[in-house]
Amino acid sequence: MTTPKLSAIIGLYNQMNDRFMTGGYAPYRSMLEMVEIAGKQALARGLEFTHGEEGDLNLRSLPEVKARLAQYGMVVSGVNPNLWGQPRWGKGTLGANDAATRAQAVDYIRSVIDLATAADCAYVGLWPGQDGHDYYFEVDYGRVFEWWASALQTLADHNPQVRLGLEFKPYEPRAYSFINSAAKTLLLLEAVNRPNVGVCFDVGHSLYGGENLGEVVAMCQRKGRLFHLHLNDNYGNWDWDLNVGSVHFLAYVEMMYWLRRTGYDGWYSMDIFSYRLDPTDSMAESLHWTKALHDVIDRIGMDKLDGLLAAGDPIATSKFFREWLFRA
Repeated sequence: MTTPKLSAIIGLYNQMNDRFMTGGYAPYRSMLEMVEIAGKQALARGLEFTHGEEGDLNLRSLPEVKARLAQYGMVVSGVNPNLWGQPRWGKGTLGANDAATRAQAVDYIRSVIDLATAADCAYVGLWPGQDGHDYYFEVDYGRVFEWWASALQTLADHNPQVRLGLEFKPYEPRAYSFINSAAKTLLLLEAVNRPNVGVCFDVGHSLYGGENLGEVVAMCQRKGRLFHLHLNDNYGNWDWDLNVGSVHFLAYVEMMYWLRRTGYDGWYSMDIFSYRLDPTDSMAESLHWTKALHDVIDRIGMDKLDGLLAAGDPIATSKFFREWLFRA
């Protein structure tokens, strides 16, 4: 059986808050408490961190975090600069209209690349939530594209051994996100033209952006640009970050097929928000589902799935999965 590299975003072992329950649905857990919970759970091999000065990963907290991870045989799977939750980034980062803000963003991301290196981690995730626009005639689309391409080249060259993954999202918190689809991300990567800049594929973002999960993997992997996965689920109308496989079972199976077919060897990182459920249980269930979906591909076999795809017969495919799923 194939064993995927399972990871989890560390902060999501906390009970989350929303705009109606701003204080959260349960008491707050510290970062080291969450590391211990994940370690004792013994399901994820890696934990993904956000950089921050208070309660998140930074150079001061890194030695203790690394020691605690080592205690459980875990590693840092990713480090993400906080490009969405600081007032200075309220009108954008690498695409901000203000040149000083763009320069600050480059310097900040450089520092997070250095932090990841110190954490023995070769991946930095970039989700630029505040980069976009809310109104017409608000931004110069062409200039923003060029600013982003140039800044990413600078950041890629800072340390070519560290991969940078761009996480696209259709909208939220901006009405229109700048990096809002797989196709646009790949277009930007062509302009950047650096081998260590690629894609962080968040399944939920694609689902409510109207994309097909398997196709996104296939297109990103044409040139080996899929660097990282964020796994969750939703109903196609919002980024609900539900448990893995809770809605789109067959879409997930096809995506896992394409991940196997294209040789993806990165992390499968859980990105789920447990508002009213116990986050430890939700994380465990999502990690188990990810492993189980891999097992589905193993049990059916790539040859059989290749054959179904080559035949291109939806009825035959439906019949196969119906009989395979319900034969018991």
